[in-house]
Amino acid sequence: MDKEVFYPAKVLLFGEYTIINGGSALAIPLNTYGGNWVRHNEDTGLLNFFEYLRDLSDVDQKLVEQAISENWLFQSNIPMGCGIGSSGALTAATYDALFIKNIQAPTEIKHKLSEIESFFHGRSSGMDPLTSYLNSPILVRREEVELIDKLPDLDQLYLYDSGRKRNSKPLIEYYQMMIDADTSFKNAVLALSRFNDRIIQELIQKQDISRTFKEISEIEYEHFSRMIPNELKTIWKAGLDSDQYYMKLSGAGGGGFFLVHTKLGDSLDLDLMTLI
Repeated sequence: MDKEVFYPAKVLLFGEYTIINGGSALAIPLNTYGGNWVRHNEDTGLLNFFEYLRDLSDVDQKLVEQAISENWLFQSNIPMGCGIGSSGALTAATYDALFIKNIQAPTEIKHKLSEIESFFHGRSSGMDPLTSYLNSPILVRREEVELIDKLPDLDQLYLYDSGRKRNSKPLIEYYQMMIDADTSFKNAVLALSRFNDRIIQELIQKQDISRTFKEISEIEYEHFSRMIPNELKTIWKAGLDSDQYYMKLSGAGGGGFFLVHTKLGDSLDLDLMTLI
């Protein structure tokens, strides 16, 4: 355990849900929040997690035993249930401290991280912990991982805190059920995937993302209503109607942080958090 290693939070800019089915996604580290391992004097509530790790390949069993006996605690200021990668940072720290590094390719590491994080969510893309582990913007395209050295300005993108916690597992289960059962929902997801591809390229190529962001916002407002807290829907719709700002999910939704695109910045009457 290296208590000096800091594992940051993350923001999934684009690719929420569609990444589960092989779509493109873009995530960035959010260094405002993060955490590291420390030894603790009391039970940290991670015993079941550590026991789960024993069944995964490449885990160092002796180090897992040490983590249990020394009551390792992931000390973090990342708010839980807010969609900025509290479990992803813990997963990254777990892989770094407790696993034998037999793999080097980011795509393979992402797969291993998805196995670890699945303990928390039932199913994980591995995107969140990979962003935290590498502490780098990550682009996943056709299931291949690309590290982005430097993103263009994100000064028109903000986080909005809904003030509500959420549990992503039932939302992901609902998404999977709807994909299989509802043709209109499946078609909406296919459209969302295309718009995600487009907006990622627009952002990387320093083009105006406003129009595509609005398309994403409209699709999610209509088809992902389950993932939008009722108290947020009025604010979301007001942005679409006024064209002053647009909102979208950042991760699973249901609560926590949502992504906002606006050209008005601080003059907008919303309490927004910058990404840098």
